[in-house]
Amino acid sequence: MTGLGPGHDDIKQSMVDNFAWLIRETGHVPNANRTYYLSRSQPPFFFAMVGLLSPGDEAAAWADYLPELKAEYAFWMQGAEDLMESNAHARVVKMPDGHLLNRYYSNTQTPRAESYLEDITTAEESGRNPEELYLNISAACESGWDFSSRWFADPNKMTTIQTTEIIPIDLNALMYNLEQTLANARRFAEDTKGAKALEAAAAARKDAIDAWLWDDSKAT
Repeated sequence: MTGLGPGHDDIKQSMVDNFAWLIRETGHVPNANRTYYLSRSQPPFFFAMVGLLSPGDEAAAWADYLPELKAEYAFWMQGAEDLMESNAHARVVKMPDGHLLNRYYSNTQTPRAESYLEDITTAEESGRNPEELYLNISAACESGWDFSSRWFADPNKMTTIQTTEIIPIDLNALMYNLEQTLANARRFAEDTKGAKALEAAAAARKDAIDAWLWDDSKAT
């Protein structure tokens, strides 16, 4: 989409409107436009796409799509309010210090329709609980990194896939930007209270990223 210049504004608008419709219909942007992809999302890039509609005034564009942005955020944060420390629900993880971070997940624990035989074979070879394996495979598909060895306990064996046990820095960077986007959009819409709440959420996530996803010893 970034390669589309001013002469393609209609295409950019149509793409954003299509994703907005999907969010209104399903609560998220499915992995692809098939019914069997409804159990998993695309990574939350929708806010960035909306911003490209009006590069000179991103907040105005975000405000136009505020309902869809709020719905996508709610999808990724589902269950956060009831989480106890050191626990997880769907795509949200509550860390031992109380901070909230996100992970990739899936709403199904069955073989993927598009790779049914491959998933059953992988499960048989793994010796693991099949439902657990299917969940982790589908969660990796949600990330778009399917299949990178970043999700494997043994980088040479897909049977060791453990996507839901990993808190990815890239996903949480997207969520941080989504929270900042929602704060800006709400402020533009004169929702001061809502803007402050999202600003606080973004600040808390930044602290969590620094605390849990950064290693000073590896900084260059």
